[in-house]
Amino acid sequence: MQGPLTSVFVGRDAEVERVVSLGRRAVAGEGMVVLVEGEPGIGKTALLDAAVAGYAADGLSVRRGAAKELQRQVPFAAVCTWLDSDRGTDPVRALLRSGDRAGDGAATHEFAITEAILDLVDTWCAAGPVALIIDDVHWADRQSLTVLNRLCGVVGDSPLLLVLAARPLPRDTGLVALTAELVEGRASTIRLGALPEQAASELVRHMVGAAPGPGLMRQVVGAGGNPLYITELVASLLRDEAITVVADTADPTDLADGPSASLAGAIAQRLEFLSRSARQVLPMAAALGPTVYVAELAAVLDSPILEIWNVVTEATDGGLLTRADSELIFRHDLIRQVLADQLPDSLRAGLLRRAGQILLATDAPIERIAYYLLAGENELDTRTLDWLVAVADKLIVRVPEIALQLLQRAAGMADLGMRPILLQLHAQALLWNGRAAEAEALVRTALLNQPENDLELRWLLMQACHARGDLREVVVVAEEALATPNLTEEEAGRIHGMIGLNNVFLNRLDAAEAAGAKALAIGEAIENPLVTGYGLLTVGGVRYSHGYLEEALELSSRILAVLENGFGSDQFDPYVLNAHCLIELDRLAEAEAVLHKSIGHSRRIHGVYLGTSLVAKARLYLLAGRWDDAVVECTSGLSVPDAIGYTPILHSLSALIGIHRGTFLSDPQAIPAPNDQPGSSSYGQFYPWVQALMLETQGDPRGALDLLVDANERLTGGLASSTLYYIFPDIARLAADVGDEAAARSVVAASAESARRQPTAARTGTALLCRGVAERDPAVVRTAAADFRKAGRPFYEAQAYENAALLFAADGRGSDARSALDSAVELYNGLGASWDTARAVARMRAYGIRRGVRGPRNRPKSGRAALTDTERKVAALVAEGFSNSDIAAQMFLSGRTIQSHVSNILAKLGIGSRRDIAAALSRN
Repeated sequence: MQGPLTSVFVGRDAEVERVVSLGRRAVAGEGMVVLVEGEPGIGKTALLDAAVAGYAADGLSVRRGAAKELQRQVPFAAVCTWLDSDRGTDPVRALLRSGDRAGDGAATHEFAITEAILDLVDTWCAAGPVALIIDDVHWADRQSLTVLNRLCGVVGDSPLLLVLAARPLPRDTGLVALTAELVEGRASTIRLGALPEQAASELVRHMVGAAPGPGLMRQVVGAGGNPLYITELVASLLRDEAITVVADTADPTDLADGPSASLAGAIAQRLEFLSRSARQVLPMAAALGPTVYVAELAAVLDSPILEIWNVVTEATDGGLLTRADSELIFRHDLIRQVLADQLPDSLRAGLLRRAGQILLATDAPIERIAYYLLAGENELDTRTLDWLVAVADKLIVRVPEIALQLLQRAAGMADLGMRPILLQLHAQALLWNGRAAEAEALVRTALLNQPENDLELRWLLMQACHARGDLREVVVVAEEALATPNLTEEEAGRIHGMIGLNNVFLNRLDAAEAAGAKALAIGEAIENPLVTGYGLLTVGGVRYSHGYLEEALELSSRILAVLENGFGSDQFDPYVLNAHCLIELDRLAEAEAVLHKSIGHSRRIHGVYLGTSLVAKARLYLLAGRWDDAVVECTSGLSVPDAIGYTPILHSLSALIGIHRGTFLSDPQAIPAPNDQPGSSSYGQFYPWVQALMLETQGDPRGALDLLVDANERLTGGLASSTLYYIFPDIARLAADVGDEAAARSVVAASAESARRQPTAARTGTALLCRGVAERDPAVVRTAAADFRKAGRPFYEAQAYENAALLFAADGRGSDARSALDSAVELYNGLGASWDTARAVARMRAYGIRRGVRGPRNRPKSGRAALTDTERKVAALVAEGFSNSDIAAQMFLSGRTIQSHVSNILAKLGIGSRRDIAAALSRN
């Protein structure tokens, strides 16, 4: 019998040197990505073997993994092969296994795991240069491709080499997107083609022990330069004893038949030398997957384990199986596929069905059992359905698509006794997979046929409508659910809370307050923290929207008290209202601390309010004059899953800063327009604010004023009321410039009412500014500047000084005007607000007023002086050797935000790697 094939790697010296040299660049701190492409059997894995040896010699820590065809529907399966050596303490696997119950959707769960993987990679890189290798990327699951795509975007800032190996065709959409990202990022690509004839000759010489003659090489040419094909072809000749060596030259014997015309034939010939039992067992093992589990195979085939072990040993000796780490796998997937194809389809389906049923009684991973059950295409018996119901919550999280297909089949064939629970699980699987419309249709159909399960199904229907963003329908369904007979007080309280909270977001504040008050009363009566929390959050949200901030703050503080021991809903954030109140009460440092808690809480539980808190944080930085930090938050927040429509507001926030800095060049129409999602209701003024300022930059102050006045009239009394005063200073300024007394009076009244309800420094300053500009009283406007300084809002302080300067100039008080102008310009320059500086100076020219003593110019664009306070802190920690995840934990920021800061630091310091930051800081 033919012995195991001896591995030899020839003809790839240039490719090996190239891929190894990229590793040396990573050691020097220049992160790199390389894509190795080639047809099956061409030598991609052998190239990676050679590269790994070079990386180890150059000091890279190597983590190598591979995607598997049978795990294409297992989330993060491919990238988790990097973690095999960390099974005991790996936080990513713990997070993957933590989902005992499927919540509202996979998107936030996947986002949390992706962030955890990126943090882990960052930790590895902090310890030294790393090479991360994934073979067979064409089999990678969608979630792993997302992680790889993210890594490609940040690899340049880390001592990281990312090596991906894949077949060129066929490709799914995820791999196409990743490849496009690589091309855009100018990643290195190594395409392995056919072995040159000289290299093919060397491979054959190694196998036969002599130089191949012309007759043998003519047959080898038929293998197309593919090393695997050449190996199998020559091996088949050796098995047939059809090669003769004469004078150190090997050629086929005169009587030898031609070699197999195909790889399949060559492998089939190899099987002829195996024992009968091996020829029977190996195709069935191949049908079960690339990994051979001896005990499971014996159970499935109902054979003695010793017999299966003998077959495995024989196959390993014969070169069909090989050992990878602690697993037995087929030497090449092409070999496995050829073997599996020997089984008729019906026999293969029956084998998979039996495998699934046999493994039900074992501790085999539920993902593998589900795969076998699904692939078996058979009816599911009662025992299997019981198992599926028991593991469904975990299965939905771990293998969402497989779980969905299996539950759909099960629900369609179950008897009436099990069908209701399976329908509910099927709906949960649809929700988790982001197919909310299908889940809604399924539940509505079930409601027509299963009135006895009314409440459970209506809860699912509420979740489906919520996931689609149809909050109006959530309220309709919840109100119908209130009519369900025999509701418990807890159930009624939660429904009232659901009605109230969704009505807040729908801008139905009176209805929201009524429902919230009922939930609060029930929750306090039965001492239920979650129901009480819903009531407090709803009533507090209404009071906040009406501008009664102290009252809202007190209610939000009670939420934290009643839920101090935890809570059980991923649609509830006990911190978010508290943070919003603190922002509007000018307690910005406290608000930032609470937002850190809110964001951390949402990330941990995959909560739906993560986007809400990220927008609030960007808004806080906008008000506090930390515009660079605000831009970073806007950029990093856009990719966050957001079911309730807050993150699109980040486009407007970023555009506002760009307009003030004179750097916004995009088409303002490209910014997402308001829609009927809660985010648009809560921050409805931001989109027209951007459009208005763009009109002003284009010389149309009248059009700009009309947009802002319209926004104020439309949004007053609604969800945006609490922050609507942000646009009042621009209305006051534009009204004065175009002489619109009606608009001026309107904004004076609106700002006075805002300050009356809650006389914070910012609101009082806004009221003074509007009144002072309308009454042309510079002293009142200058007092407004002092209030804005007290509130910690430098941009608004600058606006007050600008308007005061103009009024002083109009009164002929040149010295006061110049002083106010200098104060305004100094503040604008500190923010980089060049457009505002130019406007302020231009408005004063009519009065012959020029700036007095020049304040500091805009912050430099490069060098250490260009770094913001946050960037300086990040740079110092990087220089001390901390990883991004360590820095994120210390500064209560996300890893992606830190990565954005690191990228900005590298650009401003003019360096290419984080490893150079310490030296650059010393030079600067």
